[in-house]
Amino acid sequence: MKKICVLIFVVAFLFGAAEVRAAPPISAECAVVIDADSGRVMFEKNAYSAHGMASTTKIITAIVALESGDLNSVARVSAKTAAVEGSSMYLEENEEITLENLLYGLMLVSGNDAATAIAEHISGSEEKFVELMNKKAAEIGALNTHLENPHGLSSDTHYTTAYDLAKITAYALKNSKFAEIVSTKTKNITSSDGSVRTLNNHNRFLRIYDGCIGVKTGFTKATGRCLVTAVKKSDMTLVCVTLCDPNDWDDHKALYDYVFDKYAPKPVASAGQSFGAAAVGHGVLPEVQAVLAEDFLLPVAEDEVERVTLTAELSSGLEAPVAAGDRVGTLTATLDGAVIGEVPLTASSEVLREEAAEADNVETEGDYKAAFLDIVLLWLTRFSA
Repeated sequence: MKKICVLIFVVAFLFGAAEVRAAPPISAECAVVIDADSGRVMFEKNAYSAHGMASTTKIITAIVALESGDLNSVARVSAKTAAVEGSSMYLEENEEITLENLLYGLMLVSGNDAATAIAEHISGSEEKFVELMNKKAAEIGALNTHLENPHGLSSDTHYTTAYDLAKITAYALKNSKFAEIVSTKTKNITSSDGSVRTLNNHNRFLRIYDGCIGVKTGFTKATGRCLVTAVKKSDMTLVCVTLCDPNDWDDHKALYDYVFDKYAPKPVASAGQSFGAAAVGHGVLPEVQAVLAEDFLLPVAEDEVERVTLTAELSSGLEAPVAAGDRVGTLTATLDGAVIGEVPLTASSEVLREEAAEADNVETEGDYKAAFLDIVLLWLTRFSA
């Protein structure tokens, strides 16, 4: 890969020194706030330390279920599911319920029975479903996470980090159904016997903080209070995670106030801007310009803009044909040596393969010859008549 470095200088016109809010003291053992779009870490406290996460486990249970199952499929509740300990949506043995309704029971009232029913319905057993959960965590990049069950009941080998859990949540929020479920405050679902359950979301943050769009509470004696929330406002979507936090509601409020006050999305590069040319093998052109498909926005503080560095890494080994818009590299933004965002670079135009272009030329020449012969034949016919 070929690298091109560009230092972005932005002149800031300031009308006086602005007072910057200090990071708040919080009671959480582990905490992090990230920008959901770029992944930038905007606050952290022991964010990379392993810790139990109680029912916030159900975030990854939900996304695995949404990606693996049919929302309209019907699960039959087993005796094991009906008897599972802890928080519950009160499923009964042999009850039939759709996967969609199980997901509402999972995320709104934190049903451990719903988690078990989902696992058995999708994979046949909890153990096989947990394999899918660990595989998905690894795919997302949550490399310091290990899961033993779909509900979050405590185990020494069931853990994550605040940072990993934030990454998992940012990924899950891209799924529109997940986002719909976790932002729902109250849901009525009809059981197979015709009775109606009313599910009230345990996540109080939906009601106490403007712009909150989810996500999940959790608690066991071993882990303490765990909370994952997401807030969307000021053109940013933030995810906040606290683990073992006796004052979680107030801490989340203080962290969001701090981050939204300090950071704002700013363009560090513009749509259509070129960051070099990627070599193309066997093309009618030897290279293609690598450009941004849209503005590159990053959440930065006012005093950070000048220090953002952009590095373009262009793909090697590209072979024609290349279509306009195909990915041909990556643009990475760093601040003081730390990566704060990445976006794809795309081909500015099409590059045909040499053989295809030659074939097109031969076909065109053949069309011209055929047309010429038609004219000659028509001319001879008229004059011979």
